Amino acid sequence: MSTELVIKGFFALLMSGAFAYTVFSRQDTESGEQDETSERYLPYISGLLLPLCLLTVTLFAFIYLGREAAAEMMLSFSFGIFLHIALYYALLLLLLPLFRRFISARACAMLWLIPNYLYYTQFSYMEVPVPLLVLRAPEGIVKGLFLLWAAGFAAVLLWHVISHLVFRRRILRHAVPVTDEAALSLWQKELADARVKKPKMRLVRSDAVKTPLSVGICKRSIRVVLPQREYTEQELSLIFRHELIHICREDAASKFFFAFCCAMCWFNPLMWRAMRNSADDMELSCDETVLLGCDSDERRLYAELLLRTAGDERGFTSCLSASARALRYRLGRIMKPGKRKSGALAVGLAFFILCMSCGYVSLAYDSTTGKEAVFGGDPSSFSLRYLAETGDPFQTEYDLSDPAALSDYLSQLRLEKITGNYSFTEEGRRITCLYDTPNGTLGLSFSDRVLRVTPLYRERVTDSYYLPEGIDWAAVDAAVPAFPALNVSLWTVKDAHSNRISGKLVAVNDISTGEQLYDCGDSELDLHGTFGHQLPLSGQLVFSKQPRRFSMTVETMDRTSHYTMTEQDFAEDLSFTLPQYPAHYTVSAVYGQDGKETEAVFRFTVGLADQ
Repeated sequence: MSTELVIKGFFALLMSGAFAYTVFSRQDTESGEQDETSERYLPYISGLLLPLCLLTVTLFAFIYLGREAAAEMMLSFSFGIFLHIALYYALLLLLLPLFRRFISARACAMLWLIPNYLYYTQFSYMEVPVPLLVLRAPEGIVKGLFLLWAAGFAAVLLWHVISHLVFRRRILRHAVPVTDEAALSLWQKELADARVKKPKMRLVRSDAVKTPLSVGICKRSIRVVLPQREYTEQELSLIFRHELIHICREDAASKFFFAFCCAMCWFNPLMWRAMRNSADDMELSCDETVLLGCDSDERRLYAELLLRTAGDERGFTSCLSASARALRYRLGRIMKPGKRKSGALAVGLAFFILCMSCGYVSLAYDSTTGKEAVFGGDPSSFSLRYLAETGDPFQTEYDLSDPAALSDYLSQLRLEKITGNYSFTEEGRRITCLYDTPNGTLGLSFSDRVLRVTPLYRERVTDSYYLPEGIDWAAVDAAVPAFPALNVSLWTVKDAHSNRISGKLVAVNDISTGEQLYDCGDSELDLHGTFGHQLPLSGQLVFSKQPRRFSMTVETMDRTSHYTMTEQDFAEDLSFTLPQYPAHYTVSAVYGQDGKETEAVFRFTVGLADQ
C-alpha cells in the first residue's frame, strides 16, 4: 500500500470516527440526559460546506488566474466528486429500506449529508496515487458538454433559490407577530428546553400557510410561521419542538445542499428522487427526536396532528405536514417506533468507504502537444540547465551536451489535461528538469503517465497533463545519456548499519581520442564526502554500471602521501579496508561499449569532524 493511501486512510478514519461518535452521542444529548450547558439540538453536518468550498475555489481561480483557469479548476474539482455523489446516492436509494428498518432515523438522515465532506478529498494529503479509470474525450465535446451542464446547473439552482424566495415572500408578506401570551409562553418554554442561546428566530402568523413551518437559512432571517387557526397547548408544544429541532439542526441549509447536488447532477433522474427521499428522512429524524421519552398518548396526539395538517412545503423550508408518499410511513414510525440500532457504525463506515473510494475516475481532455504546452511553440528558445531522476540512489549526472534531443522528444508528446487530485508516485521513474526560457526558469517533471509544467517565473498553479501514450524511456535515455555513478558504503563498527555516500563525478574522458566528455568544474572537492567523530573501518564500492576495470588512489589530507589499490586489492563484493587516518579517495573506472572506452573519475573524502 502506498504512503498516500495510508495517510488518506488515517484522516478518513479520524473523520469516520467523529461522525460515528456524533450519531452515537446525540440520542443522550437530545433526550436531555447529558450536558445541560450546551444547546440540546445541534447540526449533524453543515449543509453549506461543499457548496461554499466549490464557490470559494472558483472565485479565487477567476480573480487570480482568469476565466479559463477558473473553468478548468471547477471542472477538475467537481467532476470526480459529483460523479461519486451520484453513484453514492443511487446506492443509498437501493439500501434505504434496509437502513430504515434496522438503524435510527437520525443515522439515515446523516447518511444523506456525509457527501458534504467530500471537498476534504481535494486536500494535498488526501491525494490518490493514480486514477484507475481515465475517461478521454475530445476538447470540443468536453467544452460543449461543460457549457450545457453549466447552463443546466445555473438554471436548476436559480430555480430552487428563486422558488424559495418567492415562497418566502408570499407567506411573510402579510405575516404578523404572534401576540397571544399563552403561545409566547409555550415558545419561551421550548426555547429554554432546547437550551437555545440568544435566539434570533421570530414567531409569526400568516394566512398564506396551512401548516406550521420555519423558513430561512440564516439565523437572523428565520421565521417560525403559524397558520391562522387555533391549537391546544399540547399541540403547540409539539409544533414548536418540531420546528426548533429543524432550526437548530440547520435543516434548511441541508435542503440547500440537496438542491445544490441536484443542480450539479440535474441530468440524473435518480438525483431528483434522492432529493425527495432525503427530505423524508430529515422529517423522520425530527419526528424521532420530538417523541424521545413520549408515552403512547403523546405519540397518538402527534400522529393526529400530522393527519389534520396539510400544507405546501417549498424552497428550503421545514414544515410539520407530511407528503402523501411519506405520511403512512411516518405514522407507522410514530405509533410503532420499534427498537433500532443507533446507526453510528453504519455512518462511520459509509463515510470511510465514500472517502477512500473517491477520486479514482478522472477525465482527460484538451489534447495538445508538448511543443505547444511546454515550449510555447518554440523549443529552440529553451535551454536545458538541470536534470535529475527522483529517488535515484546514485545521484546520477547526465550528459546535457545535446539538450535539443530531449526537447525534440518532449515536443512530440501528446498531452491531455486531467481532472482530479493525484500524486502519481506509483508511476515508476520520474524525471525533473529545469529549463532557462526567455521569461525565466521553467520547472518540468514527467513520469509514465503524467507531465507537470511549473513556470517558476510567475505565481500560478502547476499544469498537469495526462500522457495517453506514456513515456518512451529508451528515447529519453538516448536523448540525455546517464554518466556512470558511484556510491560508497562505510561501516564504522562491524555488523552496524552502513553510512552511504556518493562519489562525486569529477570527469568523463574518451580514452581513445582524449576528448573530455564531462567536467564538474571543481578541481579539489575536498569537502565532498563524510566527516564524523570516528573513522570507518571498512567500505564497499557500488557502481551504477559495472566497469571493465577500476582503481582507487588514497591520499592523505595534506596530499603528501598516497597509495593506489587495484581490483585485486578488493574483495569479491568490492569491499575494502580503510586506512585509520583521514584521506581523499579518487576512483578511476574504465567502461567500454562498441569498441569505445571511456574513463570516469570519482572523488570523495572521509575525514574527522574536528579537523
